[in-house]
Amino acid sequence: MRVQNVKSIADYAEPQSARWGALEATDVEMVPAPLGLQPNEYVQVSWEDRPYGLLEQASLRAVHDGAKIAVQLSWADAQPSTGAGEGFPDGAALAFPVRGEPELMLMGSPEAPMQFVQWQASKKEARSVLAKGIGSSLPGAPVGETANASWSGGRWTVVFTRSLAGSGESASLVPGGTSQIGVAVWNGSNEERAGIKAVSPDWTALSLDP
Repeated sequence: MRVQNVKSIADYAEPQSARWGALEATDVEMVPAPLGLQPNEYVQVSWEDRPYGLLEQASLRAVHDGAKIAVQLSWADAQPSTGAGEGFPDGAALAFPVRGEPELMLMGSPEAPMQFVQWQASKKEARSVLAKGIGSSLPGAPVGETANASWSGGRWTVVFTRSLAGSGESASLVPGGTSQIGVAVWNGSNEERAGIKAVSPDWTALSLDP
């Protein structure tokens, strides 16, 4: 997926900005996160006969301005859930490799960790998450992460932004270089949370314009 170099990502901050429409979208296959990989036996038993992660496809577009990257993630959701009351919120996350070649479905390893930028419909702030394997998620190093979301016409559209540079155990992206991106989506209306979600089974290559 090409990440076009633009003058300023501020022009792309709004999820429904017409500027996004001028960019080619990359469709990403989505599948249920494997139930057998859930770290909690109770979760495995509870969801054994319940459908989840039914989203089949998400859409990605991305730009950078030499300092930050903005990624527009869009997917179909007929009934948005903000997590009000006792409900569960819709959510989404973008994954980036920190080093090595992390296994996306295994959420990385101590030798090859990955970093997520996560959004939930119930929260105003995005958050950085570090993963070194299934069930190992911890707060990640800040990368100036933000998320701006909009639901319209049966779709969520979220614009994630973060700095290209990362320090410590965080993913670094370099203009003119390549990286990878993964996607996770939670359907709050279906009580999805934690490891119960739709995920991209493989990484999508990122190619950043110089």
